[in-house]
Amino acid sequence: MRNVIYYLLLLTLCSCKAELRELCYDHSHISNLQVAFDWQHTHEMQPKGMTVLFYDTQRDYQEPERYDFAGTQGGTARLISGSYRAVAYNYDTETILYRGSESEQTLEAYTRYSSVEEGTQLAPFTRGQSMPRATGTEDEPVILEPDALCGAASDEFTLTPSEGTQVILKPEMRTKEVTITIVNVPNLQYATQFGGALSGLAPSINMATGQLGEGCVTETFTCHVKDATTLEMKFRIFGHCPGGHEHAELLHNHPLTIYAILADGSKWYYTTDVSPQMHKWQPGTDPGPNPDPEPGSDDEEEEEINVEVEGLPIPEPITDGNGGFQPTVDGWQSIEIEVGM
Repeated sequence: MRNVIYYLLLLTLCSCKAELRELCYDHSHISNLQVAFDWQHTHEMQPKGMTVLFYDTQRDYQEPERYDFAGTQGGTARLISGSYRAVAYNYDTETILYRGSESEQTLEAYTRYSSVEEGTQLAPFTRGQSMPRATGTEDEPVILEPDALCGAASDEFTLTPSEGTQVILKPEMRTKEVTITIVNVPNLQYATQFGGALSGLAPSINMATGQLGEGCVTETFTCHVKDATTLEMKFRIFGHCPGGHEHAELLHNHPLTIYAILADGSKWYYTTDVSPQMHKWQPGTDPGPNPDPEPGSDDEEEEEINVEVEGLPIPEPITDGNGGFQPTVDGWQSIEIEVGM
C-alpha cells in the first residue's frame, strides 16, 4: 500500500512539473523599449518621476500598459510586440486626478471640487457663512489648485522582437503659474487675513494634446503680505480662454476677488476685472513691443501669467476712542475697484 501511495505522489509531481512548463511564457514576442525624456521645453521641471502609459493602436478603448520611471532619465519598458502611442506625465502630484484613461485621445487631468472657504483658508473666520462671489460667477464650480504638471505624447511607433526601439518624449507644461501683485495698498497693518479667487478658468486639460476642457471654473487661493504696501498671490491653473485667441467671442472674463478681514472683525471683498492682463494677445488690443507669436510657436503660450493691480481701498478700523477696536456689521461689505495696469 505504501508503494502505491509513493507511486501516486510521484505521478502527481511529474504532472505538476509538466503543467508548469506549459504555462511558461514564450518571450519571443516581448520587446524591450528604451524610454528617454527631452526636457528642452521645461528646463526648470525636476519631477521625482514620470508615469508612461502605452496604448496599443490596434485596440480601441483599452487600459494601457503603465510604467513608472523614477527621476527624469527614463528607463526600459517590456511590451508585447506591436504598434503603440505613449503618453507621459509626472507622478509627484497630490491634487491631480485623471479620467478617460481608456484612450490617449481622452486622457484628462483635473482636480476635485472645492469651495471658496477651503481654498482661501478663511473658513475659521466665516462663522459658517458662505463667502460671496463676484457677480456673474456664482454658478461656476470651484476647484482645487492643480499641482505643477507636465505631459508628453509620442507619435505611433512599432516594436519588433528583433530590433531595439527607443522613444523620446518631450514634456511640456500642462499647468501655468499665475502671480497677482497688488501694489500701493494702504492700511495693510490693520488687516489680519487675506484670500483671493479668480474666475473664468479651464476645468481640465488633455494630457496628450494640451487642449483645455470645456466650461469655466473658479480657483481660490491664499494671499500674502509681501511688504508694507504690497500683497501677492501665487497659484497654478490649467489655462484660460478655451477656444483660442483667434476667436474673440470665446474669450472669457476673469473677475478677481480679494477677501480681507480687518482687526476690528469687519469683512470686505473687492472685485475687479483682470481680463486684459490675462488675455495678453486679445484681438483688438495693442500687444506692445513684442508681436503676436506665430500659431504653434514656442512663444504662443506663456507658462507664467503676471497680473498687477493698483491699490486696494482697505479702510482704517473703527475704534472706541480708547484704542480698542469697535465691532462692525457682521457680513461682507463689497467694493469694486478699477484695475491699474
